[in-house]
Amino acid sequence: MKKIIFIILLLFSNNAFADYNWKKVVQNTNGHVYFIDLNSIKKFGDKVFYNRLRDYIRPDKFGHLSSIIYIEHNCINFDHRYLKDLYFDQPMGNGEIKIVNNDISEWNETRKGTVSRIVGEFACNY
Repeated sequence: MKKIIFIILLLFSNNAFADYNWKKVVQNTNGHVYFIDLNSIKKFGDKVFYNRLRDYIRPDKFGHLSSIIYIEHNCINFDHRYLKDLYFDQPMGNGEIKIVNNDISEWNETRKGTVSRIVGEFACNY
């Protein structure tokens, strides 16, 4: 567990000072657009780590217009978990950071055809 946390901290600290290189991957039926930071994609064995930006079509109930989530994806079964969440009051991860969530989520099943699966497959195949 300590090894995983060390790798996560190492990767995130390196990306914190890097310029983002956002690549549009998919738009859902609600109009939200999902991007992946090509500079953040790192593979370790069957796992891939990356930053995903969600640009909202309109503010959510908290007034957020975008979020950046650092994600760990299993490239075998495509399950994923969130490692760090940032929520912004402006589009494309701009403006004031309104919420920072450092809690590591439980593993989530990623069904075929979902945004998470499409973005995860993109990261795994990059």
